[in-house]
Amino acid sequence: MRFSTICLLAALSCLAPSCKRLEAKLDRLARLAGITTPAEEEAQKKKAEPVLTPEQQALEAKVLNSAVFETVKHEDVAPKAVAFELNKSSTVAILGYHDFKERGGSPMIISGSKFAEQMKAIKESGIPVIPLSDVLEWRKGRKNIPEEAIVITMDDGWEGVHTYAYPVLKEHGFPFTVYLYKKYVNIGGRSLSWDQIREMMKHGCEVGSHSVSHESLRNKKGRNDADQQLWLLGELKDSKEFLEKNLGIACTSFAYPFGIFDESTTELALQVGYETLVTVNNQKVNWDTPMGKLGRYIIHGESDTNFKLATSFRGRGDVSSNHFLTASAKDEKGNALVELSPVPEELVKDRQPVIQAKLANLKTIIPESVKMRVAGIGTVPAQYDPATMVVSYQLPYKLRREDCAVTLNFKRAADQPDEVVSWRFKVDLAAAYVPAKLP
Repeated sequence: MRFSTICLLAALSCLAPSCKRLEAKLDRLARLAGITTPAEEEAQKKKAEPVLTPEQQALEAKVLNSAVFETVKHEDVAPKAVAFELNKSSTVAILGYHDFKERGGSPMIISGSKFAEQMKAIKESGIPVIPLSDVLEWRKGRKNIPEEAIVITMDDGWEGVHTYAYPVLKEHGFPFTVYLYKKYVNIGGRSLSWDQIREMMKHGCEVGSHSVSHESLRNKKGRNDADQQLWLLGELKDSKEFLEKNLGIACTSFAYPFGIFDESTTELALQVGYETLVTVNNQKVNWDTPMGKLGRYIIHGESDTNFKLATSFRGRGDVSSNHFLTASAKDEKGNALVELSPVPEELVKDRQPVIQAKLANLKTIIPESVKMRVAGIGTVPAQYDPATMVVSYQLPYKLRREDCAVTLNFKRAADQPDEVVSWRFKVDLAAAYVPAKLP
């Protein structure tokens, strides 16, 4: 009934000559048929809705114009790139050796057995040995190096390097740098041959220049200033090109003969193309050390004095005075002496982990001797529970680098040396940037 009435009204709207008369007729017909007209609907709607105050109108407009009703865009669930953060707090000790023989006997010669003893102490300490080129990359801001690290160098090019030092370094996987001077390469006698040098280069050896003649770079020998400058340029440039041509390398490091230099020599060496220049001034290298004045600790014969200075970091005893426990050390029954968490080399997703060491298998510990150090933070207020013999430390903030090194010192008895356990774990930085899964 209602549908047919609507059709009738539509037909009449097309035929009627007068709009006003037609509208009146349509209204009457619609009321008879029980149909609400558009005008009546609008009137009823306005009557039902309350009148909004100006404040309410403003609020309604604000809501309608906000982003609340925009279509939600799901974030990309792929891990975001983690920005590289450079660690500028690292410290490097550079060791300097000269010749090696079966027995020592002079400040320039160390016995093979003494050298092996020193390298073993470094290995057991857990302090990483890195190539000098890594120090350069660090200082260029391209990579991080360990919080504490050692670099090993040898001057002059004696054959004893290949005979005595190289096998020990190769066994431990230690990289090293040999500084050669042009007049003492491949000339027979006790000089290194090209074949020996190339062999060592295949197993972690880097090569630097030690000048042409190994004379003091400040000794003028009667030369005037102009001639001295030309001679100095030759000592720096010719030795560099000589090594690059014969070994097919980029020679970017220089060792001052006798450690003697001045500002003009350093400047000229940098202009020639050297990027690292090493001295003999018994100083560790840090972020602020000038690249033309990298300190070294020269080892004098059988004396351990400079070795101890070099391998003592931030107030800790040197590698030869402490007793180092490896993280994997076990007792006679095969039980781990120290249980570490996170375990060595573990990749953790928690950027604020609790660092723990369980020492119960060591039987006795002097509580006040327990000290923990975390790379990038320093000595931390770790808690030691004598009842459980557990050392723990909750990191106060999230780690921002992908590698974390921890060192734990303690004594088992007052008359015994400090024992040291060092380990490192890795942090999965990318995992922290993956958005949570959508429901």
